[in-house]
Amino acid sequence: MNEYIFYTTEGITLAPNQNEEVENCQVLGIIEAKNVSKAKDLLLQKNPWITKSDFTMDKIMAKQVLTIEQKKDIQAIVEYNWSDEERDYQECGDNPRNHIFRVLRRLKKLY
Repeated sequence: MNEYIFYTTEGITLAPNQNEEVENCQVLGIIEAKNVSKAKDLLLQKNPWITKSDFTMDKIMAKQVLTIEQKKDIQAIVEYNWSDEERDYQECGDNPRNHIFRVLRRLKKLY
């Protein structure tokens, strides 16, 4: 399962002192589903207030969030390949730009 966060720039938010309107994004929900389309359907089904509040469906944005399980999967792959690819990267010399070790380093920052 994937996890998605849904948000919008529609509407207003009050500052904590309730004296000012603040321009920002509003989180509408976080949903787990197989894909973003199913997640949006589930979001609207579980939160009928979104439709009732007249949010514009085309303005609702979604971003996939890495789940704990996905982070563990990435960590397992990186750790499994790290030493061999690091050694190969160093042996190649001139730090090749298309070497998989560069990808492993970026992925390691995710956990």
